[in-house]
Amino acid sequence: MKVKRMKLPLLLGILLMFAMLAACGSDDIKHEKSAHWDVSLQRSTGSYGIVYIGDESTVKDFVYNVKGTNIERQGRALEEQQTPVTESGTLNPVDNKDPVTFNISWNDKSNSVTFE
Repeated sequence: MKVKRMKLPLLLGILLMFAMLAACGSDDIKHEKSAHWDVSLQRSTGSYGIVYIGDESTVKDFVYNVKGTNIERQGRALEEQQTPVTESGTLNPVDNKDPVTFNISWNDKSNSVTFE
């Protein structure tokens, strides 16, 4: 029963993330991929998305930290989640000159994605 409850919010979250990104013009949306994560950032609006693209079927202890000049955002989901795991949000509009780094940890692993 929990799986069905989790799928609807997950699907709605993914749709909302793509709708926000599509509505704002795609020319300044940047994607950076690692072996486990696809991270997107639209600097003009500050919209970001984090999607797990790795091979594991569950993700636990998911924590992310976003850092840049005048930016600091943290998020976490400590309970175990079925994949795909997604997270989205909005930062203050980000200056094109400043690097923004997403530090992500999960399942006793960590990964970093930087937008230059």
